[in-house]
Amino acid sequence: MDNGGAATQRIHSVDGLRAIAFLAVFAFHTWEFAGRPEIPVVASVVGQNIRPDFFVVLTGFVLFLPFARRPERMDEFQTRAYVWRRLRRIVVPYYVALAYAVLLPQALVVMMRLLGRDASWQPMPSPGDWLSHLTFSHLFFAEHWSSMNGSLWTMSLEMQLYLLFPFLLVAANRWGVRALLVAIVVSVVFRILVALFVPGPAFPDQFLWGASGLGRLMEFAASMPAAIVAFRIAERLRALHVVVLLVLLPVSYLVATTPLLKGTILPVRELGLSALFGALIVLVLCIPAAGRVFGWKPLSYLGYRSYSMFLIHQPTAWYVSEFLQKFANVPEGPLLLLLLWTVGFGVVFAVGQLMFVLVERPCIDWAKRPGRAPALAT
Repeated sequence: MDNGGAATQRIHSVDGLRAIAFLAVFAFHTWEFAGRPEIPVVASVVGQNIRPDFFVVLTGFVLFLPFARRPERMDEFQTRAYVWRRLRRIVVPYYVALAYAVLLPQALVVMMRLLGRDASWQPMPSPGDWLSHLTFSHLFFAEHWSSMNGSLWTMSLEMQLYLLFPFLLVAANRWGVRALLVAIVVSVVFRILVALFVPGPAFPDQFLWGASGLGRLMEFAASMPAAIVAFRIAERLRALHVVVLLVLLPVSYLVATTPLLKGTILPVRELGLSALFGALIVLVLCIPAAGRVFGWKPLSYLGYRSYSMFLIHQPTAWYVSEFLQKFANVPEGPLLLLLLWTVGFGVVFAVGQLMFVLVERPCIDWAKRPGRAPALAT
């Protein structure tokens, strides 16, 4: 698995969890494109959009995994080398995805006009859009955060968490799990201050502050004890512990999603989802049957490619939905959603697979290649 450190044997069930996270965001966005049809159970579950939280928890878990397995590696950690590996791993695919989001609509306009149909050119991103997205700073600007690809605001969040990770690792090496608990408390306090003092509407003003690295640090840090439990004390887990974890799954989901708690200044949703996904990770890694389910080959295959799939899924699925509505006369509703979850998914998978083979896979190999990070300018 890719962990920003030395090579580690892949855990296919973790790839399966990545696949579930990607399928959750794909389901949410296609449900929106289909007009948010009120389908029993489907609408209430898909409409929660838990994917960003799931990926944040998985990111923290995967980054901390090598150190949970071998705590002595904390003393060998080199921040510059770690950051250089992260950049080699994620930046080029992200930049290609930005170009894809900008060029795809223009290419479709050309195709439509060649077919003799009317089509309007889409506005090009502003210099501010490009600058903020290329520097991963777009989440700090209300006018830029979703301007090029609505789902890629999370890339700014991911970069912030990557940069916070070395500080968490050093603190955990010195003070243990207490440091992670302090990080969670700091994040909770930050979210409370955002709710109390940030002016403007809850969306997007307070949302953007809350979606920052410090605002989501609680989910990032909460995943690390899950790695410790899974690889240091898994052999001491008993049936009662497993039952507690199984009960924690629905309870934490209800706490995170119940409307009664949405008005509170506490980040109940993020805390509940942290507990949910942390418990799920521990169960998947500690219970062989669960590991086999999430390690199912098609699921792990998709999970290994989930970064590429995520990067291109929104514009691809959007234009598939536009084609189905304008050329196949499929109205918004359950039928359109069904077609997006089948035909649309097939198109997204094909484009994502191409992205993986041509761009992401070479970057994975590049990130694993030994070499020194560039020297800092003096």
